[in-house]
Amino acid sequence: MKTILVDDMLLDMRLFELKVKDVPDFEIVGKFKNPLEAIEYAKNNVVDFAMLDIDMPCINGIELAKQLRQIRSDIIIVFATAHPKFAVEAMKMKADYIIFKPFDRDDIVDVIRRAKLFQQWQRKRYYFRTFGMFDMLIDGKSVRFHSAKAKELMALCVWRNGSPVTIYEIVERLWGEELADTPERTGYRRAIKELADTLKSYDAESLFIRERGSIRIDMSQCESDYQSFWNGEMDAVCQFQGSFMEQYSWAEAAVYSLEERKQVILSRNN
Repeated sequence: MKTILVDDMLLDMRLFELKVKDVPDFEIVGKFKNPLEAIEYAKNNVVDFAMLDIDMPCINGIELAKQLRQIRSDIIIVFATAHPKFAVEAMKMKADYIIFKPFDRDDIVDVIRRAKLFQQWQRKRYYFRTFGMFDMLIDGKSVRFHSAKAKELMALCVWRNGSPVTIYEIVERLWGEELADTPERTGYRRAIKELADTLKSYDAESLFIRERGSIRIDMSQCESDYQSFWNGEMDAVCQFQGSFMEQYSWAEAAVYSLEERKQVILSRNN
């Protein structure tokens, strides 16, 4: 988990860092005395976990947590404070955990363990990676499709974000306009079957919905960097670097709208 520490006491941050240095899958990516600097960092970088002091100058930890949640709704917020009087206010803003200073290593490791479990629980089983090369992951592992066309068909459905994809569009995108109105277009049937068979082999057939003259994917069961991007989540916005499903030529048309949307989002947050 990519983690930031925000505390106006450098010694407290240093002690925390020493106590977690050997904790696996836990990376401190930023340490800030100034909460405003932490906000700017979170706007442009992935942050999974934030350990915040509450009693700080400029803005307090409660207000900082609210702003971090506006940037990324699923960020895990942990308050570390020496003042129990802040506990009620912290719980009101739905902090995930509170630990009291002085804390020991067991306190920290327990919070990190619980945070990892919570993070896993938050995530859906199916995830699509669209920035760069397209890939589908189930339970964190890459899916092996029955054919290249089946994988491309899945990519097309993900691009349509749950909207129906017509047979004509499948043929046009996967085989080209010259085959769209010819008898040779029947290859789409094989691609559809291979996609359905792939999902069935992973016990994921509930994703696949056939309708008259079209197919679609139930995206309510899935997550993707593409969905997160259009939801305005800053980590996904930063992950987009001008490449979208780059193995498919038909996906190039989406890059311009993604670039345009990214500039709008970044300008709003500056």
